[in-house]
Amino acid sequence: MKFLSSLLFLVASTSTTFALPTTVVTETGVIENKIAIVDRQANVVCGSNSYTSSQLTAARNSAANYLKQGGTAGGSSYPHVYNNYEGFDFLISGTYYEFPLLKSGVYTGGSPGADRVVINRSGQRAGEITHTGASGNNFVACSGW
Repeated sequence: MKFLSSLLFLVASTSTTFALPTTVVTETGVIENKIAIVDRQANVVCGSNSYTSSQLTAARNSAANYLKQGGTAGGSSYPHVYNNYEGFDFLISGTYYEFPLLKSGVYTGGSPGADRVVINRSGQRAGEITHTGASGNNFVACSGW
């Protein structure tokens, strides 16, 4: 007989899936690490895309690393200066840089999609923006967090 200790979260709302470790103790007393699937509310929504804090952090960290190294992702121009022509009231001040935000993985070149994270030179979070719902090549703010 196996005894399973697990953690269950109940979140009502649009959700994404992530995993939490749990512990299983077998009849022989062996402890096995297992993965329990748990739902969690998205932190930021850009158009129809929802992003978790870990996805946002991964994109910001990647952008900050490229800035620190003086490089760009693949053959692209990202990260590059974001001039804030739309006049967003960001969380921090400074020179802003935009970097593509992807639903799966971190941007390494190619088509950037519509969504962006915006950071300052130090890699601090300024906000998230998207072309989805904007006219021309403009941006609108993402919602949440």
